[in-house]
Amino acid sequence: MDLARFAWHVRGSTPGRARAKRGQVSYPPASERPEARPSGSDLCTTCGLCCTGLLFDVAPLEEGELPLAEKLRLPLACNQYHDAFRLPCPCHRDRKCTVYETRFSVCSSYECGLLRRCKAGEVPLGEALSRVSAVLRLADAVRRRVPALDPPRPLWDEAREHLRQRDAEDPSPAWKIERESLVAALDELRVACRQGLDP
Repeated sequence: MDLARFAWHVRGSTPGRARAKRGQVSYPPASERPEARPSGSDLCTTCGLCCTGLLFDVAPLEEGELPLAEKLRLPLACNQYHDAFRLPCPCHRDRKCTVYETRFSVCSSYECGLLRRCKAGEVPLGEALSRVSAVLRLADAVRRRVPALDPPRPLWDEAREHLRQRDAEDPSPAWKIERESLVAALDELRVACRQGLDP
């Protein structure tokens, strides 16, 4: 709670208002009260999809962050132009960061479009949470149909590999029907990510 923002409610010292009498509290009309906006943590702790590889394949590292990434044994993706680690991040478990206090710059600075609009008050928190829940449901439904790889890869990559293997092993009509259903589910998930989260 930002006490400085509405301490004037109690003091009665708003511009153009008479000071409240001693022992009384003066409240302005609801239309004039500053509304508290949701913090990023309200949405992020429910979501966490940026850590899973559903939105991005890799996360870039800033200068000097490579030693920590190596210490954490993150799957690195480095080249002559930049250092990065592959997603999904193994430090992200149960939609929580297990190294939150020492997380990387990209992890603390990234905000998806939905989060930015929610923090700006353009999208109500309830609606934002509903969008996230919808994407999570779709992702979980696809996840149940796609075997995980070892080491883990983004769901898109694992789905692509699953389709490739099944196409090579199973030419049956039943698989063709199942394949169409899975591809449709992937398309629905992709649209939900783009439109719902605006990464």
